[in-house]
Amino acid sequence: MTRRWWIGATCVALVLAAIGDAGPEIVASRSLVAGYDGPGPLIYLGVAVLVALVRWRFMPLLAVVMSALFLVGGFAAAQFRDRLTDPGAVVQFAAGWLQMASFAAAGCCGLMGTRSRPGPSKPS
Repeated sequence: MTRRWWIGATCVALVLAAIGDAGPEIVASRSLVAGYDGPGPLIYLGVAVLVALVRWRFMPLLAVVMSALFLVGGFAAAQFRDRLTDPGAVVQFAAGWLQMASFAAAGCCGLMGTRSRPGPSKPS
């Protein structure tokens, strides 16, 4: 797989993390604006845009570092751990696991995007 594929997968994972973070609040408030609970989803989307648009070889590492920090922070916070262990609140439970799985995927795909070489060039 080419480097661009891995970078695209990293960006998709970050968008899914943003959905997992903001989704429960938006569903509960039934409003996109009123459901805003903090800068997290905007940070994920901003990093996804940077990774997609900046053509520097090591830019996917920004997504890897950010994902690692949010994974550790999520598992360290007692309130978020409760969200991950209470399947009774279906939307909160599913969104929490979507967010954590997306961060793990963004980290792995970002590493592969940094490690991969660009795709083969077209013959002239």
